[in-house]
Amino acid sequence: MEDRADFLVRVAELYYEQGLNQNEIAKILGTSRPTVSRLLDEAKENRIVEIIVHSPIRKEPKLSYAVRNAFGLREAIVVSGDYTGDKALDRCCMAASQFFNTIMENNKTVGIAWGSVPQKLCDLIEAKEYYNVNVIQMVGCLGTGNPNVDGIELALHISKRLGGTYSNIYAPIYVGNEVVYSYLTSEPQIEATLRKAEHVDIILTGVGAFNSETTLQQAGYWTDKDRMDFLNKGAVGHLLARPYNMDGEEVFMEGRYTIGAPLSAMRNAQWSIGITSGTDRTDAVLGAVRGGYLNTLVIDRSLAEDLLKKA
Repeated sequence: MEDRADFLVRVAELYYEQGLNQNEIAKILGTSRPTVSRLLDEAKENRIVEIIVHSPIRKEPKLSYAVRNAFGLREAIVVSGDYTGDKALDRCCMAASQFFNTIMENNKTVGIAWGSVPQKLCDLIEAKEYYNVNVIQMVGCLGTGNPNVDGIELALHISKRLGGTYSNIYAPIYVGNEVVYSYLTSEPQIEATLRKAEHVDIILTGVGAFNSETTLQQAGYWTDKDRMDFLNKGAVGHLLARPYNMDGEEVFMEGRYTIGAPLSAMRNAQWSIGITSGTDRTDAVLGAVRGGYLNTLVIDRSLAEDLLKKA
């Protein structure tokens, strides 16, 4: 057994310390490259080699793997730690900005809505000059008077970070009249932005839930009675200001016309990234994933574990 351990140490030293490639090591040992690969794997399994990734945000690779496979996602990132509230969301946004930096390229369109997640990302996304990048506001304005959380300002700030342009929707999120809706959505600038919003490459979004007061309530678009009505209709979450149920089916709102991209636009994106934390978002995330609106999750450990329990 000791001879075997010494042999694995030798292979590991040749590869990790001397920088030899697997073919070179195979020649030294008189074996094949696949055998060297298996020996390196064995060295890791026996803790002769430990690989440490020094990231400012610790992650849970096994949980990430489990969530990705359980829900058929393109990617899942689970942030480590027992943080709650804003602190947990801050860490998820930090992890999301790191991930975004790895997938962002020239000639990309980035879609956002409004709220705390894109607000946090404004300061976290690495400032870099890309070519031909457009940041698109996918749904109308909150109109709260707070520029830090409204889509118009957020699209402007993120586009500056990326050295790109931005496309806005200068209209409210909802109108109560079909004639007004038709007039606004046929206005050339809004119509052009809505067309772009249907086919963005990367979407960055939080995941809204109905078990507490929502941003849309704070903005005056919904009342607490509206929220309870949505819950009674089976709504568990909302994306792009559109409620949906546990199966991902949209819950339609009588007398409200949404000036924004449809939920189906989220299925068109190469990367549709949902960033959220806390077990109070479990049902909202489940519905979004089942509806195919999110293909990537950046979440905290407590939410990941709760999702797997309910998978």
